[in-house]
Amino acid sequence: MAHSGDQTAQVAFGVLDVTDAARADAVRLLGADSSLHAQWIMGLAMNSAAPDEVSRRVFTVDPLPEFRYWLPYRPLSPAAVAHPDPRVRAVLAENPHLPSAARAVLAEDPDPKVRRVAVMMACEYEVELPAELTVRLATGPEPRLRYWATGLIGLPERTRLALAEDPDPRVRSAALDSWSWPRLRPEVRDAAEADPDSWVRAAVRRATQVDSPLPTTVGGFLAETDERRRRDAASTARAEEALAVLLVAHDDPSLRRAAALNPHVPTVLALGMAADPEPSVRLAVSLRPDVTEAQRAAIDYTVPPGRLPVPSWVEERFGDPDAVREIAASSHVVLRRGVTGAPALPADVIERLAADDDYYVTLMLCENDHAPHELLVKMFADWDGLSWGRLAHHRNFARRGLARFAYSPNYRLRYAALFDPEAGPDLVERLSHDAKDMVRHRAAADPRLPLPRLVELLGGEETSERAAGNPALPVQLMHHLLDVAGVKR
Repeated sequence: MAHSGDQTAQVAFGVLDVTDAARADAVRLLGADSSLHAQWIMGLAMNSAAPDEVSRRVFTVDPLPEFRYWLPYRPLSPAAVAHPDPRVRAVLAENPHLPSAARAVLAEDPDPKVRRVAVMMACEYEVELPAELTVRLATGPEPRLRYWATGLIGLPERTRLALAEDPDPRVRSAALDSWSWPRLRPEVRDAAEADPDSWVRAAVRRATQVDSPLPTTVGGFLAETDERRRRDAASTARAEEALAVLLVAHDDPSLRRAAALNPHVPTVLALGMAADPEPSVRLAVSLRPDVTEAQRAAIDYTVPPGRLPVPSWVEERFGDPDAVREIAASSHVVLRRGVTGAPALPADVIERLAADDDYYVTLMLCENDHAPHELLVKMFADWDGLSWGRLAHHRNFARRGLARFAYSPNYRLRYAALFDPEAGPDLVERLSHDAKDMVRHRAAADPRLPLPRLVELLGGEETSERAAGNPALPVQLMHHLLDVAGVKR
C-alpha cells in the first residue's frame, strides 16, 4: 500500500485504520528518512511540554542536527548539558535562557572551552551562580576562569579582593577598580602601583582617577586640552555668561550644537542660534525645554531620518501626567516620538499618539507596554521593518476577535488569527493548510490543532519540526518518534 509523505505518518502512528502490515511498512519508510528524524529531534528539543525522559533521550543524539542554528537561542531542557559533544555544550553555554543550575554545571564542564564560555556568559547575562562555585572558579588553576570570575555576581568580597594579588597580570588588572582599590591592604596597593605589567598599571589609573570639575569659565574652557571634556562642558556645565556667549558664537558647529543642548545656557542666547547656518544646531535649539511652542514652530529645523535620542528633559518628565500630555501635544515630532517611551502613559495620551499623523510616532508607541491592540495589529499588517514580527508577541496583541482575519488576503492577518485565544480547532486546522509558510508553521505548533492533522504534519518535510515542537503532542508519540529515528531509550 503506497502513501504520500504526510499520510505515511498518519498510517505509522495509528491515526488511520489500516492493517498491521501497512503500519509496519509506513514505520519502515519513516525509519529510513534521516532528514525527517533531524526535524523531529530539533522540534522535540524545543518542545516546552516534553518531559525529562524525552529531553534526556533527545540530548543523547550525536551529532545533534544543525545545533548551531537553534541551540543558542531557544528555551531548552536542562538535560541538554549532558550532551556528549563538547561543541554542543559550548554553544549551549551561550543560551541566555539556560537555567542558572544548568549554567553552573557547564561552568565545571570537563572541556576547558565549555567552562570558559559558561563563565563568560554568566558575567554577560549577570547570572548568579552558587557562591561556593564562584570561589572554586576564582581560586582554580585556569587564569581565564579566574579573570572572568572577578565579574561574577555573588563572588564573596574576600575572594574578589584576593584576586588583586593573583599571579596572572590580567587577573590582577580585572580585580582592580574603584570598588576594590580603597578596600585593599596598603601593601597590595603599593605593589599594584609598582607592578611591571602595563595592564595592571592602567587598571590602577582607572581605579584612582578622579575627574576634575568641568570648566565653567572662558579661561578654564580655553585651557582645557581634552576635546571630550570641552564638548561635555559645552553641553552640560553651568557655564558662566561669558563662556555661554563664547560657545553660542563659536566657529565649531559641534560646540554651538552642544551649547544649544545645554539647559544652563540662557534661553535668549540659545534662541540667537535659531537661524544658525548649521541644521543640527537649529534642531538642537528647537528641542530645548525652555522654548515655547510658538518659538519652536518659528525655527526652520529639519528632522533627519532614523531614530534620534530622546531629550533627557523629556525622560525626566515621564512620571508627570500633565507634562506628558503637554509634550504629546507638541508640534515637534521628535518630542512626540520621545514621549511614547513613558512607562505610564495616560489613556488619553495613548489615544492621541495612536492617531498621530507621524508614522514613527505610532511605530514607537508600539514599543510601549501599553500600546493599544488595534494599533499593534495595524502596524503588524502593514509595517515592513525588520522586526515587524515581534509585534505579535506584544502583551496587548493577542485578543479575542483576531479570528475574523482567518480569511484575510493579507497573510500577516491570517497569521494574527492564530493569536485569538478563542480560535477553535477547526480554524487552526484550516490555517495549517495555508499557502504561506509562516501561517502553516504557526498552525503546526498550535496546541489547538486536532491530533490527526498534527500527526499528518509530522510527515511533512517543512512542517515536521514545528509539529514535533507542538506541546499538545502526546508523550507516548514523542517517544515513538525517537524510536523510529533510532534513538535509544
